[in-house]
Amino acid sequence: MKRFADEDIIQGLRKRDNQVIQYIYTENFGKVRQMIITNSGSEDDAEDVFQEALIILFKRLRDENNFELSSSFSTYIYSINRLIWLKRLRDSRKMEVTELNREMEDYLEFEEPPPVMDKDLRLAVYQRNLKLIPEDCQKILSLTAQDISAKDIAEKLGFRSDTYVRKRRHFCKEFLVNRIKEDADYQQLIAE
Repeated sequence: MKRFADEDIIQGLRKRDNQVIQYIYTENFGKVRQMIITNSGSEDDAEDVFQEALIILFKRLRDENNFELSSSFSTYIYSINRLIWLKRLRDSRKMEVTELNREMEDYLEFEEPPPVMDKDLRLAVYQRNLKLIPEDCQKILSLTAQDISAKDIAEKLGFRSDTYVRKRRHFCKEFLVNRIKEDADYQQLIAE
């Protein structure tokens, strides 16, 4: 199958190109399915969540003519799927926080402060602030979002230990959450 650059994927989605949509599914659904099945979901849940993520993406592209990715497309689509699944887990109470594995607890910290109703704007605020944190934090959080272990992140980025990665990841998340809390768009959203 032909490979597409991120820009080509965005343009293909704008045109509703079936080849691009099939490429997105082929390249990304496996990771999403694994994340959902690992966290109390089923194959059907994974398909539903993936479809919902594509719909959200189509709406964003329809509504934002100057839409730009602030990360790779695969990271972006995975993060949309992850946020949708975490919301479903919370809503269905299928999973108590105490039962979550350590990686999932880390993801849930992204959801704090108070939830914002407009998912697209929330994601835009998140991505805008993610670009403003230190580069090593961006890399650590991006790899974490891809379900890469602290040990593998340490090896990949040349850090001395997975313990350092966990401490740095915690700092980075705290730093990002504080930036988001101070963001004017976020303040306006929670005030509504």
